[in-house]
Amino acid sequence: MKKVDLERNLWERITRPWTWATILGFAAPFVLLRSWIFWHQQLNHPLTLAGAVLVPIFVSMGFTWTAPLAWRYTGDGRPIAGIIRGTLQSVVVNSIAVLLYVEVDVVLIDMSQAVKLHDLWVSAAVNGVILVPFMTLVGFFIATGEVSETEHKLAADQAKSAQDRALQHQLSPHVLFNALNGLAELVRQDPVAAEQGILDLAELYRMVLDTGRLAWIPLKEEVRLVERFLAVEKLRLGDRLHVIWEWDDNLNSIMVPPLMLQPLVENAIKHGLSQRVEISKIYIVCRKVLGDVEVRVENQGEIVSKGGRKGVGLQNLTERLQLHFPAQSSVILESENGWVRAGFRIETRALGVA
Repeated sequence: MKKVDLERNLWERITRPWTWATILGFAAPFVLLRSWIFWHQQLNHPLTLAGAVLVPIFVSMGFTWTAPLAWRYTGDGRPIAGIIRGTLQSVVVNSIAVLLYVEVDVVLIDMSQAVKLHDLWVSAAVNGVILVPFMTLVGFFIATGEVSETEHKLAADQAKSAQDRALQHQLSPHVLFNALNGLAELVRQDPVAAEQGILDLAELYRMVLDTGRLAWIPLKEEVRLVERFLAVEKLRLGDRLHVIWEWDDNLNSIMVPPLMLQPLVENAIKHGLSQRVEISKIYIVCRKVLGDVEVRVENQGEIVSKGGRKGVGLQNLTERLQLHFPAQSSVILESENGWVRAGFRIETRALGVA
């Protein structure tokens, strides 16, 4: 690790609650033991008792914070130093740390009761022989544990990203093929509209490719993609398609995985209009509901399923929600009074929404 990475690593360790729990848990028995010894030897000056409390905490911080840093510093991109270099760095750093702990302890005692100078060096030597090897060993185990945890997290993130892209790529060609099939119907009926549809499809394809390169996009970008998709479908369906947006613009900046809304709209058109010859209304809704952000599409019709299974789009949506928001999301699919509602809910805290 370089210096800047080392500083970030130290800050992350300091801000972890379990680190403080470890420090206090490790220091507690030594605080009690030293306090009892000092009190028994009538070293009951407030400063002496303060040292009985503070020094074990400082030593515990050294084990938890300083000792691993000596192993993590390499000056380059490597995550941990080699055995020889790491050991030498740890011995030097930990020796300095122990000397400081002993000096703090002796100074506090000296302010309440005379302590000879040679007591500092004797105490430093004794504590150094005991603490330095132990801190070096503990630092090594903490550092290697952090490296292993980082590598495991990186591998998990890469697997998650690969799975998400695989699911996303199931949808991208699907969107384009359906749009091409729709435009094929227009070529003979209305060449001018077909030409405009091809231009719209090219723009839709560009947007699908652009969003496909990203893991997360603002919800507003998802809306733009759907609007382009609807423009293509409008050329084919004409006045039969009537879209009504009930959209909370305050939620446009929410970051979501791409292609979460478009499959819902596509399903609504495919299954809603295929069952009707007259005008069909589609509602596209985004709002906050009881601690969730709800995105849903409503169309006139009935739920169409094969063997009780979800279609490709909804199954894909379910898997992606579980991938990104496990236990924090749910899929909506219900039918009532001739209307089908399909969509999803995600907890606001998972999206960083107040």
